[in-house]
Amino acid sequence: MNSVVRDAPPGFPRGLFSPDPLFRFQYENAHGVKENPAGQQALKSLMLAVLENGLACFQSCVFQPSATNKALSQEAEEWIASEDDEVFSFNNVCETLGLDPEKMRKGLRQWKAKQMRLPLQERRPLVTNKGKSQIKRRKAA
Repeated sequence: MNSVVRDAPPGFPRGLFSPDPLFRFQYENAHGVKENPAGQQALKSLMLAVLENGLACFQSCVFQPSATNKALSQEAEEWIASEDDEVFSFNNVCETLGLDPEKMRKGLRQWKAKQMRLPLQERRPLVTNKGKSQIKRRKAA
């Protein structure tokens, strides 16, 4: 039976040329992490776009009740409520942007409860332009 992983030739240690997953972190601890302001700004812009899209989906059912918007809103609520630490989790997005995820959750629940008590024509959105970042609008002005 042929296997994809082959034994190292005699005299060579196994895994000699395989990457060490801890090496990057050891290097950064010893030499420091290089600051990359452009990369940090790009990451924050991306995280802001993810948050805006999530909030637009969260509020979609409040302003235009439909089966599609209900599904989008439900998915956004699950994303907001999750305690994951994935790259684009609600927690990570908020923390990257300097926001407290728990305060955001509480505020969003309060906002939705208040909006649902109002007649449809009196409801006010959190995010006005789905998918369009405030940063882009500020640069254009």
